[in-house]
Amino acid sequence: QVISSCRVARDAAMGCNGCLGVFGLAAILAAVIAGLWQRELAAFRDNAPGARWVNWIGEYACGPDVVIERPTSVAELQHVVKKHSNVRAAATGHSFNPFACPAAENGAVVDMIAFNKVEVDKQASGMKTVKAEAGIKMGNLQNFLLAKGLTLRVPPGNSAYTLGGCIATGCHNLGQSHAQDLLAVTFVMHDGKLKSIKRGEPDFSAAAVSLGRLGVILDVTLEVLPYRSLTWSSEQLEVPTTAGVMERLDTMSKRQTSRETVGNKLVFYLKSNVLVLEHWVPTGRVSELPELDEPLGSYNNTQPFRLGQGGVSALIEASRKSFFGLVPDPVMGVLQTVAEQLFRNIHSSEAMAWVRSLLGWQHSPEARGEASARPAPNLYTWAGWLDEVFNLLMGLRHVEVIFPLEPKEQAAKCLDIVFAHSHLAWWRLNVRTMPSEEFYLSSTHSPASEGSPKTIFLRVDFVAPGAQMELPSGEASLTQQLRKDCPGWRKHWGKSLFNTSSDQQWGDPTAFLEVAQRWDPQGKFTPHSMPKWLSSPGKMAK
Repeated sequence: QVISSCRVARDAAMGCNGCLGVFGLAAILAAVIAGLWQRELAAFRDNAPGARWVNWIGEYACGPDVVIERPTSVAELQHVVKKHSNVRAAATGHSFNPFACPAAENGAVVDMIAFNKVEVDKQASGMKTVKAEAGIKMGNLQNFLLAKGLTLRVPPGNSAYTLGGCIATGCHNLGQSHAQDLLAVTFVMHDGKLKSIKRGEPDFSAAAVSLGRLGVILDVTLEVLPYRSLTWSSEQLEVPTTAGVMERLDTMSKRQTSRETVGNKLVFYLKSNVLVLEHWVPTGRVSELPELDEPLGSYNNTQPFRLGQGGVSALIEASRKSFFGLVPDPVMGVLQTVAEQLFRNIHSSEAMAWVRSLLGWQHSPEARGEASARPAPNLYTWAGWLDEVFNLLMGLRHVEVIFPLEPKEQAAKCLDIVFAHSHLAWWRLNVRTMPSEEFYLSSTHSPASEGSPKTIFLRVDFVAPGAQMELPSGEASLTQQLRKDCPGWRKHWGKSLFNTSSDQQWGDPTAFLEVAQRWDPQGKFTPHSMPKWLSSPGKMAK
């Protein structure tokens, strides 16, 4: 591939009347990089000898001896699970930690992307449900439902996530997790047998958010509802004091009176000193929306940036570290301010609506809010491609800090700690409210007592360059201050901050481990870097 690319570049350059010069050298260099790029992609996609399992931009990789398995049938999947002593399930790799990797050096990662069947059913009660396999992308699941006049209760936060990954890690959007609508899960157990569990059964609180620790999720059944659109509006003002922010968050939380009311959010552009209040207002559900004759379309993301197999990845990583390690802080602050203003204008300016439409801007109010009588599909657009380019070049990591809203004085201290690390929050910083859940490993778990109101949590998320996170002023500084002055804080299982705070405990690990010990007595599904407080007392995979 490299030699072929070089020949093409050489012929093109020599055909320019001998004017090789700078253009010719640049063309040759681009061709070499393109060839090496394709070779890295092919190594992962074709499961070449020595290929490593990597996340979506090749930043997190499993060990060189970890086997990649790609079954295409349930029987093959069962065989693979039985064959290996330590197994982890993964797919599109949109996590920012090593939990997709097995604990054992010679374990296996099972790629679930081939498991994407989906069907809708109507229960005797009139409730409509969708049963979908774990490897289906959330964008394609939603497209399938929209074509039938149905929808998930809240639209997917990211179309590239897979359903299995979403359920395993407790992913959420607009103040609710998809686990809230979870009705049943089917696992492939440690012995290869299938086991299904339904809502209301004793171990459901462990299975609903399991981190893949109980078994490989094969399929999931969710409640689905008639389609509704979400209208979007916003207000812009200067960033208020922390006390003023807390007042707005308290008001937001009181508007979430049921699962049918979605949560609004506060969007901070801290370097620009701008706060955007985003209002998401759901319309009434359509009683009957005729099914379309044809599918809406497909979210087709081929993951062109899933590198991590050679020299191109090493060069990109070295360039990131050099840039963020050498550029002075004042210059970095200017670049961050420019990035914020660019993102804010594209995201919410009425004058830039044509740009959002042209690019298919997936973060836009039009895309997220829909606000249309007939839904539009989730597609992989130029904006999605551009988003991934920035993620690759900057090595962006998604960070989420979660803590209770009450007592407010304590929550204000937690928020101030995050605000003090504004140099990490590129593009924007989001704050949402979300009610607590009963699932043992949920990031918003809070002990439930009959008759008492749910605990309200704040979810603060942003993206940060990985090279900045690794500096002393990055992740280590943030988590150290949170441990000191923000008791009760926790993280999202699919995101960052586990490098320096894996000992930070939440949920009900005792109850979860009791279930894990019964379901997986040999620790076959133990992930790499599992927090000690979630390490099973039974025999672990070696």
